[in-house]
Amino acid sequence: MATKNKLNKISGIIALGMFAVIVSGYFTGNESLFGFPNATLLYALMPLALIWFGTRKNGCGSCNQTCAISEAEHEEENKK
Repeated sequence: MATKNKLNKISGIIALGMFAVIVSGYFTGNESLFGFPNATLLYALMPLALIWFGTRKNGCGSCNQTCAISEAEHEEENKK
């Protein structure tokens, strides 16, 4: 799980940095800070945001629960 947490932190920090560049470019009126349009950074920002979301703690990225809890609830529903 340590690798997953490191990946989460790295992708989250990079995503926040890219978002800050896009927002700062918008407010300063500078449309290209690195030689290409700032809006192009959105193509890298979205996958990074998805990686961050999918690697949150407790295993399951969409519901933020451990898989054991989700499987136990699923088994109880099937018994009914």
